[in-house]
Amino acid sequence: MLNDDQGVEKVIRTLAYHHRRKPRRDTLKKELTYFRRNRSRMKYAQLRAQNLPIGSGIIEAACKTLVTQRMKRSGQRWTIDGGQAILTFRALVQSDRFDAAWTLVVADYRKEVSFPTNVVPFPPRQTSV
Repeated sequence: MLNDDQGVEKVIRTLAYHHRRKPRRDTLKKELTYFRRNRSRMKYAQLRAQNLPIGSGIIEAACKTLVTQRMKRSGQRWTIDGGQAILTFRALVQSDRFDAAWTLVVADYRKEVSFPTNVVPFPPRQTSV
C-alpha cells in the first residue's frame, strides 16, 4: 500500500474475496467495512510522492512540543477555556500563521477607549542636568 497507487483497492478486493468464501467471519466483514469507509484516507503512495507525512509520529511530536511543554510547566493550572486559548495562540505562532489569523479576529478584540472628563494629567517630569 505504501508504494502502490492501487494498494488499498487490492486489499479491499482480497478481503472481499475471503469474505465471500467465509461470509460468517465477522472479523473479515469488520475489516472490509473499515477499508471501504476509509479508502480515501489511505492514499499513501500519493502522499509519499508529495513528501507528506503518512504516520502519526509528526503529530505526536507536535503535541509534545505544543501542548506538553507549554501546559505542564511547574505550578500551572488551566481552565479548559484558558488552556484552549493559549494552545490556539501558540499553534498560530509556531506555524507562522498568527498574522493571518489576527486579521480575522482583530475586530473582536479592538475596543474604543475614552477617558473620563475628570482625569487630571500628571505634571511633566523634571529632568536633572
